Amino acid sequence: MSLELNDLVKSFDTTQAVDGISLKVKAGEILGLLGPNGAGKTTTIRLIMNILKPDLGEILYNHELRQKLKRNLFGYLPEERGLYQKAKVLKMLIYFGLLNGLSRHRAEVESIRLLDRFGLIEYTQRRVEELSKGMQQKIQFITAILHDPQILILDEPFNGLDPVNQILLRDIISKSREEKKIVILSTHQMDDVERLCDKICLINQGKVIYQGSIDTLKKQFRQNAYYLETEDDLTFIHDLDFIEILEEHNQSCRLVLKSKDGSIRKLLDTVFQNTSLKKFMQVEPTLHDIFIKLIQK
Repeated sequence: MSLELNDLVKSFDTTQAVDGISLKVKAGEILGLLGPNGAGKTTTIRLIMNILKPDLGEILYNHELRQKLKRNLFGYLPEERGLYQKAKVLKMLIYFGLLNGLSRHRAEVESIRLLDRFGLIEYTQRRVEELSKGMQQKIQFITAILHDPQILILDEPFNGLDPVNQILLRDIISKSREEKKIVILSTHQMDDVERLCDKICLINQGKVIYQGSIDTLKKQFRQNAYYLETEDDLTFIHDLDFIEILEEHNQSCRLVLKSKDGSIRKLLDTVFQNTSLKKFMQVEPTLHDIFIKLIQK
């Protein structure tokens, strides 16, 4: 089983939001859909959800066109909440369950089970507008998984959640892999992408600029990256033209040596002339570093 996007194109007036995007996600895979604001992520997601129609290209699930698929195959957590603020929580969840093909009894049972799992069982008769931002995010997530969809599309799912509930959400997303479901996760939190995703698709200006595993991407960008920590502040390293600073704090930084030839010795000589060295080690670039480099490129 797989979900395929083939050469998708979508324009709005003079803006081409999606420009020939192709990708494939197999059952049991979690794909991180990444990109800066305005890259075309949300438009791509809305095309997958059949909210928008592509100008060109096609979307297939098991070789069947998206337009012919039943809606209950998909679960969608939008970045903007789509909850009825005046509705009572349990009644609203049952309604969403009915929309996605559940019987009333099954919708009620599953709603209560998930509310209990998310620590919201005491809020079944509360109106949505009475809940906090984090609680509403959990309710929105429940609406996405209530009908046990085969394809789960999550747009910034961790927004508004405290660390405990972020862990709960990660556990549920990870379990989807074991259940051989397809998950597409769009987020700006690179730590969650590295923790959860099997592969990523990075888009910018409506085009795919990388698609594949995170390990493969990191190997491509493995370079002369080092972590440096000293006793005093590091302002003096700004005068060195043979390094590029990736991340800096008062007494530590991550940096890249632009050339191997003698650069380590020159760097350490400069450090010893200005302060005492506490730690110096080679490090692997983070996904955040690579994301910035690719977008800037």
